[in-house]
Amino acid sequence: MSLGTPSARTHPDNRWAVTHAHARSVLVFTVAALGAVLTQRPDILLLGAPLGLVALWSAMTRPRSVPETRLVVPAPHLREGQWNRAVVGVTATERTELVSSSLIGGPHVELDPDRGARTRRVTPEDLERGEVHLITRVRADRWGLRRIGPALVGATSPWGAFRWGPVPLEHQVIKVLPDPAVFDTAAPAPHPQGLVGQHRSRRPGDGSEFNTIRPFQWGDRLKRIHWARSLRTNELHVTSSFADQDTHVAILVDAHYDLGRSVAKEGASSSLDYSVRAAAAVAEHFLHQGDRVSLQVLSARTPLTLPAGSGRHHSQRILQTLSLVQAQPQDEIDPRRVRRGLGPGTLVVMISALVAPAPLAQAALLSRSGLQVVVIDALVDDVQPPGEQDDIARLGWRIRLLEREAELRRVQASGVPVVPWRGPGSLDQVLRSLARHRRGAAR
Repeated sequence: MSLGTPSARTHPDNRWAVTHAHARSVLVFTVAALGAVLTQRPDILLLGAPLGLVALWSAMTRPRSVPETRLVVPAPHLREGQWNRAVVGVTATERTELVSSSLIGGPHVELDPDRGARTRRVTPEDLERGEVHLITRVRADRWGLRRIGPALVGATSPWGAFRWGPVPLEHQVIKVLPDPAVFDTAAPAPHPQGLVGQHRSRRPGDGSEFNTIRPFQWGDRLKRIHWARSLRTNELHVTSSFADQDTHVAILVDAHYDLGRSVAKEGASSSLDYSVRAAAAVAEHFLHQGDRVSLQVLSARTPLTLPAGSGRHHSQRILQTLSLVQAQPQDEIDPRRVRRGLGPGTLVVMISALVAPAPLAQAALLSRSGLQVVVIDALVDDVQPPGEQDDIARLGWRIRLLEREAELRRVQASGVPVVPWRGPGSLDQVLRSLARHRRGAAR
């Protein structure tokens, strides 16, 4: 098994030190030998002889070389709730009997066994391979950058006479990708543009959706000739189709605030948890249909941007970008930055807890500029408000919720739908309404 590049430094200055057990064996044998000589009683020497033999054998088998160590997490990233391995590699030196390790898990990281306590006897196979592997199962229950480690490694010689370590190993940081919430919608996305997706366009072109039968024109393919109509009218007719097109879906994630607590064992999630997982679910759904998806994260700490793309690799890039999100408030949002890359016909999906008026103002501004905008409300019912132990904070939170309701009504009256995130089918009704509105405008 290859562990790849080592993540911890070697420790050539460490040495094998005498243990208390070996020191007691030498002391007891010395006292027994002196007592036998002074009292002229050989039986006392016989009582201490086994300890003397063990001490002599241990001194003769003392390891001569110092092991090298490293901490490696083979997978560079994993999904929420997915188990992975953290491997502590220790050079298998001769005359080493036991190797032990312990591991510290960072926030939102679970270890199996607890604290990564592992002990293993060095076997001939380990000596032949040249390295001992101590494997601890690790699992991260929340997306983001998670820390695994630091770790401590130690070893002992036969009879526990000499010990090496414990040696500290530096921690590893891995990306934990958000696990997309279950999201499924059969509703069409409006305003398709390119020629790769599954949505039917209102514009004729190459595709699989039937449009009409029309007279033959120069440049039409012979395979499209409709022979029944041609024979009946004595004039060549061909079938035409609608173009198979894709939609540019722009996902805007408002990461200015993170309300509530994220405790996986209790099943609690914060507003930012819902926002990130909803963004991952929406992106994965539209990418699976062949559409192009772009991502913008609005945050003062991590203002991330990912241009429009499609395919499986782009889905992985979106998940990796979402794993870097960190919340931090921002006084103002630059509308030019939000509008960048959003052309005509783009479907904008804004995901926000909507606790500040700025995201709603941006959604209304985008809608007035001619874009189709849908707002997903990530402040679900089980998100606990801040300051729940403070009466003044609870009163302020209730007042803010009343103001928020008034702001939502105003933005909905301006034509921007606001949908609470409810998991499967959250956007079905809204996308159907947008499609009907678009068909009515086309007529």
